[in-house]
Amino acid sequence: MQGQFNALFRTDLWLFNPDSSVSVTVTLTLYPAVADGAPASTPVSSSPFTLAARETKFFPDVTLSTVPAGDGVVGALRWQASAPILGAGRIYTAAPGGTYGFFVPAVPLTESLTKKTSSSDSINVLQIFGVNSGDSNFRTNLDVTNTSNVALPVEVRVIDPVTSEIYGGTQTYVVAANSLLRVGPILSTVGAPLVAGLRITVAVKETAPAFSTGGVLAAGYTLDNRTQDAFAFVGQRQ
Repeated sequence: MQGQFNALFRTDLWLFNPDSSVSVTVTLTLYPAVADGAPASTPVSSSPFTLAARETKFFPDVTLSTVPAGDGVVGALRWQASAPILGAGRIYTAAPGGTYGFFVPAVPLTESLTKKTSSSDSINVLQIFGVNSGDSNFRTNLDVTNTSNVALPVEVRVIDPVTSEIYGGTQTYVVAANSLLRVGPILSTVGAPLVAGLRITVAVKETAPAFSTGGVLAAGYTLDNRTQDAFAFVGQRQ
């Protein structure tokens, strides 16, 4: 996919079957990113494949070939497997002079955040920090993934580390069921100053409809504007 400053990004994936005797059948599904309030897009799935006992498989540029979504597609990648497996990916720039990027472990669906119990609930909130917010040479993008089967209203805040000021106020979005929302450069969106230690929070509003499984996952991606080197910070529960 095409990124800022003409950088080209791709995703490599590794999957591992930890069982010592039983093979596993796996299908990968990409849920394309959607705009705020837009309906879900049609997911794209791979053909089923097998991981033998204790086998690791490598899938280079996974969304171009294994999951035939084509070039330029962004989304959330999920697998369905006949038994538990482990996985991780690397998202990086593809350039003749070398690569820069970051490693992202797979996050279990069970880690998805449920909705807040009330407007003052500060526990059911994902915390994202370590985003180099005090240096103009870096930028931070935010992705929010809805793993439930209903559209969810979410709120995003950028918070000062000393005064607890919420820069730009609470930002609200609606993420379609089983979809990824690219919030994008959240620090500049809210007009945050260059202050080291800014914190991003993501939560499902207490007014969200009921859902029995899934919820919300979030991650911040901080990139060096000079080199495109990057790192990711997955939202953590308190």
